[in-house]
Formats: sequence, structure tokens, C-alpha cells
Amino acid sequence: MAEPTLVLALFAGLASFLSPCMLPVIPAFLAQLAGTSLDLADLERRDVFLGTIMFVAGFSVIFATLGVVLGAVLADVAKEAQAWLSRLAGTIVTVLGLYLTGLLRLPILDRQYSALPGGLKPGNLTFFLFGASFAVAWTPCVGPILGSTLALATTRPATAFPLLLAYAVGLGAPFLLVGLFPLRILSFLKLHRRAAVRIHIAFGVVLIGMGVLVFTNQLNALANFPLLNEVLL
Repeated sequence: MAEPTLVLALFAGLASFLSPCMLPVIPAFLAQLAGTSLDLADLERRDVFLGTIMFVAGFSVIFATLGVVLGAVLADVAKEAQAWLSRLAGTIVTVLGLYLTGLLRLPILDRQYSALPGGLKPGNLTFFLFGASFAVAWTPCVGPILGSTLALATTRPATAFPLLLAYAVGLGAPFLLVGLFPLRILSFLKLHRRAAVRIHIAFGVVLIGMGVLVFTNQLNALANFPLLNEVLL
């Protein structure tokens, strides 16, 4: 059975990709990988897909490394300190959940951060570094969801690495589909833009509930729900 928090991290990555502000980023992302203009019809699918693989590998390595570092730093933290970390993390997750639902506005998260460097020549190393920069500084859409995943990882040091790796898988899978079918995926996202907004809000509600469980140190209760066990088997 998969651990509930790992499944949550996987869906967190997917929710990051489905963020409303992702749609205008995707054409620029494809153009950057192909080293061409923003005209998607000019893109070579094979080149874009290979570049996308390296891009996903770049941000996956950053997230996985961050998970290892978190696990190593927090492994020997005293239980009392871990309890306070859980309360802090629970508060952060709840606040970020409120932000995602639109019930709370945080101006600092509304600022735009871009990881689409210009003037880079296409190449495997360039795409890898592009992915790594994406993991470090991207649009604020990823900020709240990634922040909640990091907060959750601090409360469970032993699973920090698999948590962030699961997040990278969830975020990377849609990018690989975009690399394979750029025009179709972009059209699909435009057609279902409202659905993506609803998914974002729904995930915010999930984060609020998760934040309460983390704050009260009841996160393990998720594994005791029969329906959840059936889904994760």
C-alpha cells in the first residue's frame, strides 16, 4: 500500500502543473526547449521531447537532493523540537491552503518569478540546467503547493526524499505529455481552463485539512480510513 502522504505529494506535483497561471508559460517553455519562436507548429516533437526529459531530470534532481538534505538535517532532531516543527508546518500548510482557495490573499505569493532564461542555446546540459532553475525559482503558482510539500517533509524526515521525489514525478509526468503532444495538450488545457481552476481550489481545501492533521499530530490517521486504504492498494 502506498503511504497517503506520498500520494498527496504526487497529486501536489500534478496540481502545480494545473495551476491557472501555467497556460501562458507552456508555449514559452516549448519555445525555449526547441530554441525557436513561439510558433508551436515549427517545433520538432523528437527534439522537444528529449529536451523535456532533460528538463524534468533537472528539477527532479533538485527536489530529490533537497529531500535528502532535509532528511539528514532533521533525522536527529529531538521529539519535542519535532512537535513544534509539526505545529509550525501545520500552520504553514493551512495558510497556503487558504491562499489556494482564494480565501486568503498573500501579496508576497502574487509576485512573479520566472525561470525561463533567454538566449540559451539548445543542448542537453542547457535543458538540464533549465529544469534545475525551474525548481529554484518559478511562477508563484508552484510556490504554495511546493511550500506545503516541503512543510510536510519537515514533519516526516524519514520520508522527505520520497515525498519530494513523488512531487517531482507528479509535476514531471504532464510535462512529458506536453513534450510528446504539444499542440494537443495546449488545446486541452485551454479548453479545460475552468476545470483546472476548480482542481486548484479543491487541492487548497485538501491542504487545509492536511494542515489541521499535521498541527494536531494526527497525520497517521489518514492510513486508518478503509476507503483510503482501498484506493491506495
